[in-house]
Amino acid sequence: MADVLSLLADQEYQWDRHDSLRLDERYRTRHLPLLTDRPRGPIAPDPGPGEFWPPVRSLVVPLPDPRPEPLLSALADSSLAGLVWWQGLELRADLVHATLVHGSDQPRELEAPIDLVIRGPWIGQYNTGRIYLPVEPADVHAAVALAAERPLLAGYLQLTADITGDAYSELRDLIATFQPLQIPVSVPRLHVVETMDDLALRSRVLNP
Repeated sequence: MADVLSLLADQEYQWDRHDSLRLDERYRTRHLPLLTDRPRGPIAPDPGPGEFWPPVRSLVVPLPDPRPEPLLSALADSSLAGLVWWQGLELRADLVHATLVHGSDQPRELEAPIDLVIRGPWIGQYNTGRIYLPVEPADVHAAVALAAERPLLAGYLQLTADITGDAYSELRDLIATFQPLQIPVSVPRLHVVETMDDLALRSRVLNP
C-alpha cells in the first residue's frame, strides 16, 4: 500500500516557495469566524458567522482523539503557541474524523473493526490555516473496507493568523520533525454526519 504522505506530496504546502503562510480566503471566511468561545446551540436553521444552512451530510470515519502529545508540547513551547486555537482541542475531542465521501447521506457498515494509522501533521495548499493529520489503512483489510477514492485527512488544529518571520521557519521545522509520527487506532464503524460548519461544531450523527 502506498504511504499516505507520498500520495499527498503534490498537495502539500510549498514551504520552500514562500516565506510565510498566509491564510487563504476560504479559511478566512469559513474557519476563522468559528474560532471563538461563543455558545453554540444544536443544529438549527440559524447560522452564525462561518456557518451555513442547509446543513451538509457526509460519510465519515470517526476517529478517537489521537492526542499527539510530542507535537502539542512542542507547539505549546514554541513562538507559535499564541497562534493556535487550543480550545478547539477540547471542543472537537469527540468530533475528530476523516471525511470518506463528501455530500453523501448513504450509510455504510463495517463488517468488523478496522485498523488505521494516524500520521503526523500536514498542511496543504488549501485551508492553509488548518493542520491536518493524514490517515491511512494499517492493512489490506482496512483499505478494502474503506474503499477511499482519495487520501484521508483529519483536521486537527486551527491557526488564528498568518505565520510570518521566524515563526514560519519554526512551523515548517515542526511539521517536518513530527510528520513521521504514527498513531495506531481501531475504528468500529462509519458515521453519516450532518453539519452546518466546516469544523462540525454544530453537527449531529445520523446513524449512531
